[in-house]
Amino acid sequence: MSKKNRNIVVAVIILAGLLSIMIFSNSKSDFVRQLQGPIEGTDSVITVDGRLSIVSKENHIYTWQWKELTLWPVVAKPQSQALAPIAGDKVIYDASAGIGKLIITNLKADKELASLSLPYGAECKKIKTSSNGKFGVVSMLLKDGAQKDWLKLAIFNSDLKDLLFIFQKDTKAEDFSLYDFVITDDGKLLAGAGKKGKAWIFVTDIKNEKILWERTFDEYDQFTFLAFSPDGRTLYVTEKVRYIIALDSATGNTIRVYEIPIYATPSNQKENVSCIAISPDGKILAADTEPACDVWYWDLNTGKKIASFQASEFTVSDIAFSPDSKYLATGCLVTPEIKIWKVPQPK
Repeated sequence: MSKKNRNIVVAVIILAGLLSIMIFSNSKSDFVRQLQGPIEGTDSVITVDGRLSIVSKENHIYTWQWKELTLWPVVAKPQSQALAPIAGDKVIYDASAGIGKLIITNLKADKELASLSLPYGAECKKIKTSSNGKFGVVSMLLKDGAQKDWLKLAIFNSDLKDLLFIFQKDTKAEDFSLYDFVITDDGKLLAGAGKKGKAWIFVTDIKNEKILWERTFDEYDQFTFLAFSPDGRTLYVTEKVRYIIALDSATGNTIRVYEIPIYATPSNQKENVSCIAISPDGKILAADTEPACDVWYWDLNTGKKIASFQASEFTVSDIAFSPDSKYLATGCLVTPEIKIWKVPQPK
C-alpha cells in the first residue's frame, strides 16, 4: 500500500472514530440524572405546581422540587388506598380502614388541613388531579347501601369544600369498564375511557352536568390512558396496544392518530402502551411502549416522530414532563430508579 493510500485509510479510521464518539455522546447526553425513588417501585409520576411527585405501589409519595432535584425528597407514607399531589404543596388521600373520608395534608402528611366524608359505603378506588393541581377527580365504588355496586366519579377543588358527583353508573345493570379519567386545568371538562363492548370514551361538561359526547370505536378493543392538552381543546387517548388517538374535546371528532410500529416481543408478553404525557407547552406527545421500555416523542404540530429511546431495562410505569417542558421523568414499576431525561425539541 502506498504512503498516500495509508494516509487516506488512517484519515478514514480517525473520522469514523470521531463520528462514533459523537453519536455515543449524543445518545448519552439525553440522560441527565437518576433519583432514588421508592424501593417497592413506582406506580405514577406526576408534575404539579413545580413539583415532581412519585407515587409508589404502596401509596407512599416522594416529592422533589423540579428546580432542586439534587436535594432529598419529602416523603409521606399515609395509610391510604389512593393519593395524589395537589396545588399549594399539599397531598390528598383517602383514609383507609373503612373511615370513608378524603384528607388534605401538607407534603409530609403529618398535618391535616381539610377533610370531607365520602358517601356511606363508598370505597375509594383512585384519585387524579389536573396538571395544575387545582382540580381533582375521585372514583369510588359503593360496597353497601341503597346504591351498592354503583361506580361514581366526583369532582373536587384544592380546598376540598365539596364533592360534585358527575358520573354515576350501576356496574350490575351496565356492562362497562372504566380504566382512566382526567380533568382539564380549568375544571370544565371531565373525560373517561375504557371498554363498553369495544373501546369507549366520553367527555362531560362539568358545569352543566351533562355528557357532551360519547363514542365507541369498533376498530379498537379498549382504551386505557387519557391526557388533555394544556388548553383543554384536545383529548389524547391510548388504545391498549400501539395507537394514540387525538380527539377534539368539544365534539369527539378524530384529529390525528399516532402509531407505534409492531415489534417482536417475548412469547409471554404483548406490545402495549403503558403511559402518555403532553408537555406543558403543548408541543410534544410522549408515550412509553412495553415490553421494549421505549419512550417515543411526537411533534404535536406536525404529527411526526421526533425521537425514541430506551428508558429502562425494566417496565416503565409512568412518565411526566417538567414544568418548562425541557425534561422528562420516567418511573420504573419494579425498581427505585427515577430517571430524568432531556427532551428533544421539534425542529
